[in-house]
Parts: sequence; C-alpha cells; structure tokens
Amino acid sequence: MSTKTHLKIAAAHLCETLDTRSWYDLTTGPKVQLASPLQLADGVDELKFAVPLAGHDLLDWVERHLSGRLHGKDGRLHFKVAEPADHIISADYFVEALLGSAGRIDKALRSLTKIVTGAAWTLQVEEELLEIIDGVRDGKVDAAAFAARMAQSDFAPGTPGYHHVFARNAHILIEQTRTALLRAFDHADRMMAQVRILLANEQGFYPPLKPGQEIVNSSMTSERIHGAFADGVGAVATALDLLYRVFVYLVREPFGAADLPGKLYFPYNEVGKPYRPFPTDSAAEPTDVGAADLPYALPNVAAGNFFALRAMRNDLTHNMMSGHIQPSCFVGRGTSLVAGISIRYVQAVAPDIDGDGKPLKHAYVERFYLQQRDAAVQLHDLVEELALTVDHSFQWLAHRLEQRIARAAPGGADDR
Repeated sequence: MSTKTHLKIAAAHLCETLDTRSWYDLTTGPKVQLASPLQLADGVDELKFAVPLAGHDLLDWVERHLSGRLHGKDGRLHFKVAEPADHIISADYFVEALLGSAGRIDKALRSLTKIVTGAAWTLQVEEELLEIIDGVRDGKVDAAAFAARMAQSDFAPGTPGYHHVFARNAHILIEQTRTALLRAFDHADRMMAQVRILLANEQGFYPPLKPGQEIVNSSMTSERIHGAFADGVGAVATALDLLYRVFVYLVREPFGAADLPGKLYFPYNEVGKPYRPFPTDSAAEPTDVGAADLPYALPNVAAGNFFALRAMRNDLTHNMMSGHIQPSCFVGRGTSLVAGISIRYVQAVAPDIDGDGKPLKHAYVERFYLQQRDAAVQLHDLVEELALTVDHSFQWLAHRLEQRIARAAPGGADDR
C-alpha cells in the first residue's frame, strides 16, 4: 500500500516537487533535507553525510534507516504521489483535488435528472432547494416546516424537485466525507507537533542523550502524542463510515431514493470472511472499474485492508484505547532503531496484536508491548490508506454514474 504507487493527481498544479532545499518531517521526529550531502536535524543537532541517491530513492533510504515515514513539511501532512512523478501533495490540497471526482458525480447526477424524471435539471429548482437547506442550517426552518415543504407536489418522488433533493444529499454526504478527512489528517499533524516538542526540549524533559542511549519519557507531551494517535484512529474509522454512506446512497436500488442511509459501518474486508460491500438489491456491474485500475475503491479492496482498525476503534469506543492511557514514549539517539545514526528520535509504542489485529492480553494484563509497533507509523499508514480509499471510491462512483447515463443514451443498453 503506497500513495507513491497508486495516487494519481490530475490537478498537477496542486502538487509540488520533492526538492533538495526543503526540510521534510519524519514520523519519528527528525527533519531531513534531501540534498547532497544528506542533512538531518533533530531539534538539537544537525548531521551531514553522503548517500549516493536522490529524490524519492533517497527519501526511501531515509525512511528505511530511520524507521519512520515521510510525514510532510512544515509540520503539515503530505503524501507521495504516483502522478505527476517525483511529486508530493499536501493533505489539504489532496482534499481539494478530490473535487475533481466529486464534480464528476455532481455533473452526472444533474444529467440524470432528465433520464429519471423526464425533465432537465434547472437552476431555478436548485436555488429554491438551496434556500430551504440554508434555512435549515441557519435555524430558520424547523423539522415540521421542512417536512411540510417536502410533502408538496413539486418535491414528490419522480419529480425534478425530488431528484434535486437526491443529488443535493449526495453532495452533502461527499462534503461530510471530505471534512472528516481533514480532521483525520489534522490529528496526524497534532501527533507530529508533539513529537517535535519532545525532541526540541531535551534539557527540559530529560537529560542530554548519549549516542546509543534510549530513555522512557512519561511527560504530558507523551500523553498528548498518544492522545493524538487515539483521536486519529477514531477519525479514520469515522471517515470510512461516512464514505460507506456515500457509496450505499449512490449504488442502492431503486436508484434515486433521497432518504439518507441509516447507521452504517464501513465493511472491512477481513481475511477468511465474506466481503459484501453492496447493499441489498444492488451488485457489481460489468462496466464497473476493476481492481487493476482502482484497487482501493470500496468494491475492489483486498482482504486485510485497514488491518486492526476495527479492533482499535472498538477499544477506543469502550475503553478510551486503554493501551494509550497514561502512556510513555521512547526517546533515543543513535540506537539500532535509526541504524546507529547519531540522531534523536521519538517512538510511541502501540500495544501488541494477534494475527487478526486484536490486542494480545492476559487475564491479569490488558496490554503487551513486545512487538514495538510504532504508533506514528501506524497512524500514517492508516491515513495514507484512507486517502487512497476515498480517492479511488469517488472515481469508481463517478464512473458508475456516467455509465448509467451512457446506457440510457440513444443506442445505449437501456435504449435497446
């Protein structure tokens, strides 16, 4: 799983090149400048040494030797991208780039107005509906008044007004998902900010570290690191649930029902268990985009996606993620974790899990930490997989709606 392999951004102007002048953040805390010689900074010391690589290859080398992931730059999350090559994109701009697929969905739903109702989409009906929705948002229209307006004939099922409500609700669900992404990404930034504070305040939080030394830190900064991780896990799971609402809303049959889906949970594709992402009475279609092109789209995801997320989310809901309450962080310099390179780092350790992603425990002890699973790396991988899943699913949905239009066109499958 890697955005470097699977994330393709059509709006290339939103991306930036991976250059030799910027300082890039690693999840373990150090900053790196991908220059020649390579430069590392940990908030206390700076190092320079030669590595005969450049660009993404050099960054891969740094990630591997420092046991971290690229977080981004200037404390803000960024993702590597497959296209345009040798570029990265900020998390904020990634969410903006999703407007491309979201716009395709909006456009397709407008075009389907004529097919579904026999009358074309009109700005007049849209403006009237937006006025009603804005009234709800601003506290000027209560539930009874809204219900009375929707009960009038111009919003009855089968009318253009009703299809406008369906399309507007799809737009709202998509925007809710995009907002949830921003919140999940923000928690990763919070975690990174606290890691940097812990590194930069060596004298205040702990004695100066010698090369090869690692200590345990239990300060409030360590607490905030684990708190950001727990919040990030919850936000990733919530964003996936919202994405699934979008998916169900647009693929269920009969098509075009404006009723919002009820309480839904993301259908994790777990190894050894049947995977049924489609709601009742709907299924995959021959023209759907397959896994070869959009492997992270909801219907295409491989078994094991978002491994351990369901168990962590349940632990968060019922126990506040007990493995991350009153936690500690390892702070070290030049140990084997960073290949003996004399740089400082922070490692927040997540609890051990079994082969199914569930916490390993004993009747007397709820959590173990022998596996030394880095929480920051885990959260980074979750938000990266989240970004791919939303991006591919939006594209998949846009294509399915466009194929519905194509089938209804003269000479299309539905016209025969």
